[in-house]
Amino acid sequence: MVARLALVTLLLSGCRQQPAQAKPPAQESTPAVQTPTAPPHPFAPASVEVIAKAPLFALPPSPELSPAGEKLVLDQETGGQRVYNRSPYPEWPEGQSGITVGIGYDCSTNSAAVIRGDWSMLGAANASRLAATHPYAGQRAKAHLRDVRDILVSWSNATQVFDTVDVARAFRQCQHAFPGFDDLRPNCQAALVSLVFNRGASMIGDGRREMRAIRDNGVPSRNYEYIAAEFRAMIRIWVGTSIYDDMRDRRRAEAALVLTP
Repeated sequence: MVARLALVTLLLSGCRQQPAQAKPPAQESTPAVQTPTAPPHPFAPASVEVIAKAPLFALPPSPELSPAGEKLVLDQETGGQRVYNRSPYPEWPEGQSGITVGIGYDCSTNSAAVIRGDWSMLGAANASRLAATHPYAGQRAKAHLRDVRDILVSWSNATQVFDTVDVARAFRQCQHAFPGFDDLRPNCQAALVSLVFNRGASMIGDGRREMRAIRDNGVPSRNYEYIAAEFRAMIRIWVGTSIYDDMRDRRRAEAALVLTP
């Protein structure tokens, strides 16, 4: 019994004599093994911060006219930068157009809200004044020209609206009006954009029969000779009018562009 007690006392004494183990420094601790995580799901929502910074709508880039096509439209609409008219001007072919600003921008064919947005770089007051002319065309528009004649539009502002607004709208109109438009070569696309920019995309009435023929027979088969011939045939519409020479020259230029590879 005495031997047993002595043994227990010896064991307890040895335990008390062992110093307590110090904790390893934090920097020397072994990092926990992390289980690999799967990549984020492609449709997983972005973080709140990303959503807050991202635009609500991402607009597609504006389409571009071919260089020859852009030159044709700019020359036909303004005569080029050297003869560009910085003031709003009357452009009423046979009494149908409204007050025109920049590069062939017809205020009568755009809503007031659209005009204010397109020309916001001129300042809210000037953009609103232009928007107020929206309801007027022909001789009625002529009476309101004095209300906006003092507004000056620089060439850089005019080309900005032309490149980012007018061309994009005309492209969309052509895509709807001429199924297969996207498959045409760039110069033919530019010729149709010039046509729609000048006349609109309506297909109704005898004055639009050549456009219907282009839509139904020329574009689907990419028959460039046929399309060019219909451009030239369209000249009949303006025979005997005060704008015959201008329309004849423009349609011929567009037909030549159609045939340019």
